[in-house]
Amino acid sequence: MPDSENLRDEVIGYFEMRFGVPPSFFSAFSFEERKGEIWATTAPCPPDLSTLRPAGLRIMRRMPHAFKPTSLFLRVLNTRVTSSRIEIERLDLLQHLLLGQTSDTSLTNGFVAISFRGDLLGCGVVKNGRLRALLPVQKRKELLDCLEP
Repeated sequence: MPDSENLRDEVIGYFEMRFGVPPSFFSAFSFEERKGEIWATTAPCPPDLSTLRPAGLRIMRRMPHAFKPTSLFLRVLNTRVTSSRIEIERLDLLQHLLLGQTSDTSLTNGFVAISFRGDLLGCGVVKNGRLRALLPVQKRKELLDCLEP
């Protein structure tokens, strides 16, 4: 589906409402959805070019009851994420989350941006007062390797 106004409104509205990202950030982007994945690009796609993957960056997936942002796109947004962002200050808590364990939080249910000492790391989810990291496995391994003494 090419960049329909409905998809554009859904994407911009989601990031504005959930993460506090100003709609103006998305002014140069066009969006395309394929098989429940939403892609964003600033480059025009040549007409009559058909590929398996759209040009640009996969920014989110359509889930049964919500959108799930990609960790990579949350990192691109970085300081523009002003809500649903959890700041982790303690190294032991970060390691705990990277190892797949959960932690108590007061944030509302839904997807969140996990940040460590100001650096946005990626996506997490809060369910019933428990935070779980949803960072890609390879990214978790890289971060855990960096944290080893």
